Amino acid sequence: MNANILVIDDEESIRFSFLRFLAAEGHNVITANGYREALARMDEMQFDLILADIILDDGWGMDILPEVMRRNLKTRVIIMTAYPTAETSKASFRMGAIDYLTKPLRQEGLISCVSNALQQMDLGGNHV
Repeated sequence: MNANILVIDDEESIRFSFLRFLAAEGHNVITANGYREALARMDEMQFDLILADIILDDGWGMDILPEVMRRNLKTRVIIMTAYPTAETSKASFRMGAIDYLTKPLRQEGLISCVSNALQQMDLGGNHV
């Protein structure tokens, strides 16, 4: 499945790497450097999957989860962080994330996680 994927991270190197890795797999990848830019991108197009860093320069990446629900989107959300805690992990799943990843991510791990999420969508799995 070629998917529309939004990558939200305030680190340009992460955005560029994820864009390169996922585009090479045939996905249409759009990036946002923060929460406000992500909302603008979501106004412009529908995404199948969002990868959001927790800590952003202009907000909290997990705030994208209730926004997806408020907009009644079928978009799946994966939360990422370089500072994992049990609290943020539990909160992200409670808020509807389908996965919680620790950065740095290796290319193979990212591609595997995205592929699994998209396969679940193809099989009619539940969305956020």
